[in-house]
Amino acid sequence: MTSPFFSRRFEVRDISAQYGGPTFDLVFHDAESQVVRYSEAVWDSKALALAEAERLEESQACPVHWDAY
Repeated sequence: MTSPFFSRRFEVRDISAQYGGPTFDLVFHDAESQVVRYSEAVWDSKALALAEAERLEESQACPVHWDAY
């Protein structure tokens, strides 16, 4: 049986409402710690944020220094 925690490690989150314009950050589903972490960096386009999410996924990054919630 697969873990119900998360199926994808990195996702793009639209936080535009908080900034008054197109703003996106990344969410890291940290299955090892069983927390969700969000990036310090933000992007002004979904495409740029998606590209960074793919880069992190491909590199098997584990950004445990990101804040958890």
